[in-house]
Amino acid sequence: MDTILEERAAQWKDEYIRQCVMIGKAEGLGLALRDLPEARLGTLPQSVTSYIARSSDSNALRKLTLSAYHAESLQAFIDQLKKNDTKLM
Repeated sequence: MDTILEERAAQWKDEYIRQCVMIGKAEGLGLALRDLPEARLGTLPQSVTSYIARSSDSNALRKLTLSAYHAESLQAFIDQLKKNDTKLM
């Protein structure tokens, strides 16, 4: 029984670490996604910052960060966000 518990504890620890890394990655991408367009395009509307804050998909955040980098205007960036979330604004 102790061996089984030790194995499970190791699995739980590994899973916990993986989840923490994914959460940390999403949070870091979320920060970049807020900072980059603001630096380039101006202050983001509250609806946009709220959308970014509740997003947890690292791949989607990474793609949106690239969109922010390439956006010609704040409105173009917002339009890209709207494509990802029809409830935005």
